[in-house]
Amino acid sequence: MCFSASASYTASALLMPLGLYTHHLAAEAKRPGYRPLALVPFFFGVQQLIEGMVWTGLGHGAEGVAPIQPLTTITSVGFLFFAYCFWMIWIPWSAYSIARFSENEQKKHILRWIWGIGTVLGLSFWLPLLVHPPMVQPAIETGGRIVYNVDSIFHNFINNEPVGELIYWCWIVIPLIALKDKAVKLFGLLIVLSIILTMITYSMAFNSVWCFYSAILSVVVLWIVNRPEMRSA
Repeated sequence: MCFSASASYTASALLMPLGLYTHHLAAEAKRPGYRPLALVPFFFGVQQLIEGMVWTGLGHGAEGVAPIQPLTTITSVGFLFFAYCFWMIWIPWSAYSIARFSENEQKKHILRWIWGIGTVLGLSFWLPLLVHPPMVQPAIETGGRIVYNVDSIFHNFINNEPVGELIYWCWIVIPLIALKDKAVKLFGLLIVLSIILTMITYSMAFNSVWCFYSAILSVVVLWIVNRPEMRSA
């Protein structure tokens, strides 16, 4: 989480078991299409655990403390795996998995293409960091938020160019909003609101802060898979 190591570890301790529980509910309801979405809180918990280790590696923001290496670099690359790559793959896949059981063939075809292209884009954004980890230079800004400074054309494209930002967010949000399920649509719209809120309040530390808001929003997934119409299916 963007605010402190303890906040990240606490969020992780809550979200990971919650994600496993939501997955259990989806499986118990015999709704295989919802299983990938049900794991979203779990994976946000993993991401928050990793960012907690980034905080630890940076010395919790204490002045004059040198970063602990290679912990800081490895965990920063791990955090950005989720921010740049994983969510561009997993969210479209989750939407497609639901669509397989509820949408027409045309929409399933479109979502399948979105998932495939998202996989290519996500790997393109993240693999350069895996190949050359020193490209990532995390730091704690004056306001006490982690900023991931990355010397990469892809980082600049999706963080500083309006077109790049639009492509990234559309790939995450549109697949959810496109589904018939109104609860999943609502989850997608709440993500849009979290994007806008982050841009207004913490644009410099966007990656970290937005992942915090989205981690909190992932609790909505528990409601999605635990609705009466899901349990009675």
